[in-house]
Amino acid sequence: MQHVLTRRVLIYYLTTFLILAVGEVIGYLMSLRGIQVLSKSELQELENIARHPSYMVIFTHNLSLNLIMNIPFIGPIMYVILIGFTGIALGYIVVSSIGVSVLYLILAYVSSAILPHGLLELFSYSLSAYNSVDTSVNVIKRRSLSIILTHWVLRLLLSVVILFIAAYVEYLELTTVGAVIHA
Repeated sequence: MQHVLTRRVLIYYLTTFLILAVGEVIGYLMSLRGIQVLSKSELQELENIARHPSYMVIFTHNLSLNLIMNIPFIGPIMYVILIGFTGIALGYIVVSSIGVSVLYLILAYVSSAILPHGLLELFSYSLSAYNSVDTSVNVIKRRSLSIILTHWVLRLLLSVVILFIAAYVEYLELTTVGAVIHA
């Protein structure tokens, strides 16, 4: 199998942080202008997950995004859209649930991107985007379909394993924060 961690994966990884940050700022600014990004029910659902975390709920939600990003040809487009919208939703959540402050915006970014779960989750998404692009390029170049499929499946499985670990770490982070808040 080709090297999974290449410069391209690193570039996707760094790009993921940038897309998330830009999306978050856009969501924050949209919220300040009164543009509603999430419905009240979606916001309540996210708050409920944060209050009563379940690593399987976190994992299955993130898995659906991850699988879409792995689809050849459309995965990279969906990667930008989904990471961007995640950032927009995060910016909206900051304004509607926490308050209007650039400090809150920075803290939300750090908690979603730079805490251990975020580093793992964003790496998984980056690997998925790379997987989609590499598979698409190899299909266009008419490489061996069995090799293309093997590499695609192996990278997909690796991204899912990383995503599962990220969900469990996020669950631990949320339960730890919840225990501290309720202590």
